Amino acid sequence: MSTTLQDIQQLIAATGKYRFEAENTDGANAYAFRAHHLPLDLPVFLKVLYPDPSGDLFAEPRLLVEATRTESNERNLVRVYDAQRLGDDFVLVAMEYIGGSILSRLSGGPLPMMEAVCAAIGLLHGLAQLHQALLVHRDIKPANVLLSQRHGRLWPKITDFGSVARIAHASASVTASRHSALYVPAEGWATPSRYDARSDLYQVGLVLFAMVHGPLPYNDDAYLDREARKELRDLAKASGGDVDDFDRQKVVDRMLARAASGKGVISFGQMQPYVPKSLARIMNNAVSPAAADRYQTPSGMIGDLEALRLPDWRLAPCGEQYVANGWSGWDWSIGKDPKKPKQWIVLRSPKAATNFRWWAAADSARSACGLVMEATA
Repeated sequence: MSTTLQDIQQLIAATGKYRFEAENTDGANAYAFRAHHLPLDLPVFLKVLYPDPSGDLFAEPRLLVEATRTESNERNLVRVYDAQRLGDDFVLVAMEYIGGSILSRLSGGPLPMMEAVCAAIGLLHGLAQLHQALLVHRDIKPANVLLSQRHGRLWPKITDFGSVARIAHASASVTASRHSALYVPAEGWATPSRYDARSDLYQVGLVLFAMVHGPLPYNDDAYLDREARKELRDLAKASGGDVDDFDRQKVVDRMLARAASGKGVISFGQMQPYVPKSLARIMNNAVSPAAADRYQTPSGMIGDLEALRLPDWRLAPCGEQYVANGWSGWDWSIGKDPKKPKQWIVLRSPKAATNFRWWAAADSARSACGLVMEATA
């Protein structure tokens, strides 16, 4: 008999340890819940794993405990509080509860630009902790990075260690996980597939792009190139109707492999006009099709991100308008000139004063943002 959500909840309730609060479906590929650990008196995230019965049933929680064994290594990886068998077929893991993921945060659009940069730096610190333990994550994506607040800024923590693999040494590779096809780098589509520490950095580059520019399209149709469209037409013609899900996924995978090896999947995203070349270069470096052309270690990318001195541009809630507070002592606002629709105007106000006044005009939002950078550099 197949296991249902109610069956899982009954098994967890039978442990006597947890008080359910809500089911969690944010990017979860297994049963997941928000709950309270009664003996520890802590809010926890519960995940029900489907372990390989021929291996170590507790492999995933052991990896996470190993990577966070020292106090200094706990900052950007979620902690495991408890793990136990659940019935005959499952393992229940109780992890620290952080809150929402980058994926849920992106439902409201891109993050403020420098907030995204700071989150990426924290994500890279977490990745460095994994790599130091000779582990590669293989599934870094917005749903697998949780966000909390610390010291007045976003504090990311990597979670979901179901795809983590051990490498023999720092430059070794393993087989790629294709669990999240959109985030698989070019070498992950090769035959045989390869995945190393630089592949994790590729995925960080995609997450940074999504935080800065907004989420990549989730509809596969958005990525269809001419070759994929032809394949789908030929399959539909051969079958006399619709293409089944299995064959369609094969076409989509080949299409994403071509994108990862060519212009990159970020070419399908929406670009925000305020993102300067310095930040764009960092993202393009991280997602280069050739692993040798990418950042080779998290520290290299951290160094370039920490060197950025940029306005914290963000989208204003009122529409096609961009604002940055506190840059060079001023608050800035860029929007279209209501009297000249093809012209953009730059307004500024002393920090936190709200009395904005005309400062400059430009023929595009990108040019207007550039004027702000040039005048205050």
